[in-house]
Amino acid sequence: MKYLTLSFDDGTVQDRRFVKLLNKYGLKCTFNLNSGLFDNRHDITHEGILVNHDEISASEVAELYAGHEVAAHTVTHPNLLQCSESEIIHQVRDDAEALGKLCGYKIVGMAYPGGPYFNDETIRVITGNTDIFYARAVGSHFTFGFPERLMAWYPTCQFHPSQYAELDRLTDEFISYKGDGDLLFYLWGHSFELDKFGNWDRFERFCDKIAGKDDIAYVTNREVAERVRQGEVSAH
Repeated sequence: MKYLTLSFDDGTVQDRRFVKLLNKYGLKCTFNLNSGLFDNRHDITHEGILVNHDEISASEVAELYAGHEVAAHTVTHPNLLQCSESEIIHQVRDDAEALGKLCGYKIVGMAYPGGPYFNDETIRVITGNTDIFYARAVGSHFTFGFPERLMAWYPTCQFHPSQYAELDRLTDEFISYKGDGDLLFYLWGHSFELDKFGNWDRFERFCDKIAGKDDIAYVTNREVAERVRQGEVSAH
């Protein structure tokens, strides 16, 4: 089986348009949200570009992300390497609990805020004090491998102009693969960057190209993580 999963962060208002695209093409995504930043209204300068970064409201979480997965991204998006143990627990556990109440299910996954800001001690604190058993980091490996460590899970590729060439190559390779082993294509990003770079059309072309394949399972991060944990997938 070939598995496609997506992971997008921050819960900005651009997720509304983004989810409509995913639903149109039958793709699934895990959305990593900051429960302490709902209804935050602001613009940010990201990679030198001014872009709107308004966050959605708590009241729309359940309906907006229905059919997808909601995961934690901490309460207020701090650098966890600069947090005390008690603050890490608060940021992750309280975020997961708040999101779980909104969605009606237990939150078991997360994406580290800021991407690389975690270490083995961070993982020990999180797994020892929360229900989180998988966590996405930042750093593309450009392969279709499954995670060796679910709490230090690196994706295949980012939806970002700097990785478009790799994304195009990987998409073609993934679609054409007919081997015996299992493949995982994990794409991550931020929906506000589709505004920032004006690349909504490019994302829809990706969706159109990769959707509707009988040999691809379109799944959430949690669905992949559970298969990995249960030993149900094998590397190609």
